[in-house]
Amino acid sequence: MAIFWRYPGYRWLWSGQLLSQLGNAVFSILALWEIQLKAPEMLSIAGLAMTLPTFLGVIGGTLVDRYDPRKIMLMTDLLRGLAVFCGLLALVNPHWMPWIMVALIALNTLGSAVFSPAEMVLVPHLVDAEDLTGANGLYSVTSQIASALGSALGGAAVVGLGLRVVFGLDMGSFWISAVTIALMMRTVAAPLRRPEEKDEADHPSPAPAFWIRLREGGATFGKIPVLTRLLPWIVLSNFAFMAAFTMMPYWVHHHLHASALWYGLVDASWATGLVIGSITAGSFQRWPLKPVTTALSLIVGIFTMGFAFSPWPPLSALLMLAGGAANGVTNALFMTILQRVVPTHVQGRVFGLMMTLFGVANPLGSLTAGLLLHVLPLAWSWLLAALSVTILALNMWRIKDEFTVLERHESPQLFPG
Repeated sequence: MAIFWRYPGYRWLWSGQLLSQLGNAVFSILALWEIQLKAPEMLSIAGLAMTLPTFLGVIGGTLVDRYDPRKIMLMTDLLRGLAVFCGLLALVNPHWMPWIMVALIALNTLGSAVFSPAEMVLVPHLVDAEDLTGANGLYSVTSQIASALGSALGGAAVVGLGLRVVFGLDMGSFWISAVTIALMMRTVAAPLRRPEEKDEADHPSPAPAFWIRLREGGATFGKIPVLTRLLPWIVLSNFAFMAAFTMMPYWVHHHLHASALWYGLVDASWATGLVIGSITAGSFQRWPLKPVTTALSLIVGIFTMGFAFSPWPPLSALLMLAGGAANGVTNALFMTILQRVVPTHVQGRVFGLMMTLFGVANPLGSLTAGLLLHVLPLAWSWLLAALSVTILALNMWRIKDEFTVLERHESPQLFPG
């Protein structure tokens, strides 16, 4: 937590995002609940609204590379707050409510597809190089805390606060986040561009240049071995884990023969492990990145394999806790790797393309889990997750030159405001 107090710009950004993500998590619980009450057949449409806009992350990343990411983040939160306000006004007609919910879910997901690449690019400019891993770990814990608290508070908010109050809180959380971003902007300059990119931003070229830059980002992506060798296995593991967690209630009931209480405890164990791993990630940066990240990826695979064969709920919960902790550290370390090895001028496009690939994996994992429920053994998704993470670790260990360069590379330093 020393990083939180050491860097005021990072502190403003983290605090604002915790608040906005918490408000959005509460709103998501309320929205899905109201949809299933009024029009349960629209739940599948809501699911698509939560995933399909993430495919546009590569376009959001292209915008981040072209314009000031700080201003993009500010405008995104302002517009998301305005969208919630318009939705609140539209509630005057209750028949529109399910469609309003779906539209707001889609708009928020679309906003995240633009916002997330911008914050990934900006974090290295908010902290010094030696604190980057710890900053990534602390920042990644934001969504875990927001998701856990938002899910718990969302159910209570539906009963205790009502629809319009939750709308108002979600709108306010986005606008307060915009204020914190404005305060952050006073402490850090925009990421430096190369001279030709600065001229291009000051004198925008015709629209086709946008697609040229988009293709440039894809070409750069293909030239970075750390990405081309590792990302396919990361996407596959995301697919497998999404399928596994989609069927977690069924797994606890039919494999562990346990109650809903144990389902909550097992699921919470993974989330708690992620929080622990994210918070402690900074302590691992004193060692070389390659052996640490490789070892932790293998540990995730081992604990996931153990979970697939565990017959006892307490042991399953412990394995989830340990695996989540190792995965939390691995995520923070890998983010540090990307922020250092991806050239600064194309980071937005590369990170946006990554988000698009992850966006494809998640809905496919959920859909496949349901389709294969009575076709394959129930443990298939856990075994696939363990196998993909293990192959990821082996491929990571095979990368030599890129990691050697990486260890000597200096990431961007803190800028004066």
